[in-house]
Amino acid sequence: MAKTTKKRGFGSLCVQPGKTDKIILPHNEPIYATTAYTFESTDHALSLFDDHHKGYVYSRWGNPTVTMAEEKIAAMETFGSERKAKAQLFSSGMAAIAAVLLSCAKAGDTILTQNQLYGTTDELMQKQLRDWNINITRCDLNDIKAVTTILKNDKQVKLIYIETPSNPMMEIFDIQSISAVAKKYGCRVAVDNTFSSPYCQRPLLLGADFSVHSATKYLNGHGSGLGGVVIGLDIPFMKNEMWNKVKLLGANSNAFDSWLLLQGLKTLELRMERHCENAKKVAAFLSANKYVSKVNYCGDKQHPQKNIIKKQMLAHSGMLSFELKGGLKAGIKLMNKVKVCKMVTSLGTLDTLIQHPASMTHVNVPRDRRMAAGITDGLVRLSVGIENVQDIIDDLSQGLGK
Repeated sequence: MAKTTKKRGFGSLCVQPGKTDKIILPHNEPIYATTAYTFESTDHALSLFDDHHKGYVYSRWGNPTVTMAEEKIAAMETFGSERKAKAQLFSSGMAAIAAVLLSCAKAGDTILTQNQLYGTTDELMQKQLRDWNINITRCDLNDIKAVTTILKNDKQVKLIYIETPSNPMMEIFDIQSISAVAKKYGCRVAVDNTFSSPYCQRPLLLGADFSVHSATKYLNGHGSGLGGVVIGLDIPFMKNEMWNKVKLLGANSNAFDSWLLLQGLKTLELRMERHCENAKKVAAFLSANKYVSKVNYCGDKQHPQKNIIKKQMLAHSGMLSFELKGGLKAGIKLMNKVKVCKMVTSLGTLDTLIQHPASMTHVNVPRDRRMAAGITDGLVRLSVGIENVQDIIDDLSQGLGK
């Protein structure tokens, strides 16, 4: 006598996940909107807890949509080579930066960095890391003799952290030379590549151990989702030390932000071409403007680090900053008059974003250190968008004029 299968109740029907026997080959990446994953058996569960890289357990640990974005970014950072890298996505750029610093340095160790950094990175180092007894040493990282002396005298330097181009002064540091010295002393090198994107610069191919991005910026490109990413060549280190920061600190990305990131990555090359093209024309306009005393732009033939730029950058990015002759008052006037340029404390989006570092991104940096780094009260940062470039120029012209 054939057995009859007992039908489950209506409530069970409502709760059980939907299924299909059809082969699904999506044209676009799906969003895996799930917090956890079902195990086929206790043996299956045990194998995944033993090595989570074999599959998925819990979305704080990993998610298929997140993995797709990670794999694409890792390939971008090593494009043009046979090198293999692993990327780890985080909830924000600062989460990614913090993960690199904490993965490489512990209490009693030292991080060597440059004199001028993004304001929040600077604040993290000056306040939080010092509270954890992680020391911060600064110098001109292009002074290789000074870097060598510091590494020789302080065996506790575990990481050199570079921001190039720097935010907002567009200062350039020689990744290849710094990395070569660091390796002699067993020190790792991390590069914040946010201002460039892998389209303009690939630090891992220049000797760096890690490339770091605020994926919120150029990688996403639309200002639609937060994210950060660390890409490293030491795959066991990435799978263990770096992944542990996601697992234990809860700094993970999520499926939706990763999906938005994937959509942005599809147009990265097209967007960056236009960002770079427009920035070159805007920089030329500003350099000739009577109200502007100085322009900081990687494509400037007079840039003090032009030889390093030629060696390590593939393109000049859409970022620049400029100094107004009228100081703070001129900066406030410009901010309040522009219409096409949007006053936003972000960068790398389709539209042109303008901001005043002294009162925004670097407000928590002590004024004496900010001024010493060239971030004066009249400095303006511009993330040049992909609009019609003449509209951007006309907007800046009317904002700068009387």
